[in-house]
Amino acid sequence: MGSISTLKVAAISLILGPVIATICYFVQQLLVFDGVEYGSSASWASLAAENASLTVITSIIIPLALIMLVYGLLYIANEIRGNGNGDALASYSVPLLIVGFIGFVFSSGISISAANFPEPAAAASAAFLTAAGINAISGIFFSLGFAAIFFAMATRDEYNSKLANIAGLLALVSTVAGVVGLVASDSNELMTQITGITYIVHTIYAIYIGSGLLKRA
Repeated sequence: MGSISTLKVAAISLILGPVIATICYFVQQLLVFDGVEYGSSASWASLAAENASLTVITSIIIPLALIMLVYGLLYIANEIRGNGNGDALASYSVPLLIVGFIGFVFSSGISISAANFPEPAAAASAAFLTAAGINAISGIFFSLGFAAIFFAMATRDEYNSKLANIAGLLALVSTVAGVVGLVASDSNELMTQITGITYIVHTIYAIYIGSGLLKRA
């Protein structure tokens, strides 16, 4: 087996990671939790248990796909750091992305437990409520990390400054949506839909970035 450069791994990770994660995200939203009562943790836990296999599969795949995305973004952050424009923001993005990723791993693990062990119902509901809280705060950290790295990339022509700025602004929108969803729980469904739209745009931009890196590999 021939050697593969870190640049090529980063490029492939940026192309595949967000695509896989976004697909699994919408599988959960549209299939697993279709018809869920957003304000009821019992409803979330019940649907997760009814669709346990799909819940478990997607909850395993999403963190794996996210680590691909994080690896690619950290590669870019490392290129920018200590090299002029964007250094501060690129450095700031690293802990935000890592903390957000770790939180998603924890929330996925708890969701798997709640889906596989639905009894007693009160315990499963409590577990899913915990997972939802961790997932929500992790999403805010992740979005802030996105904003930081995208605005850092906007200082470099090789990443298409206009697209990077758009991606950064959408990351801020996702951050605000996450905060609003936590503060005003009755708006959670709408905020989740808004966040989903930003994920699609970020996925497209990640594919664009990954393709550019692949040409350099």
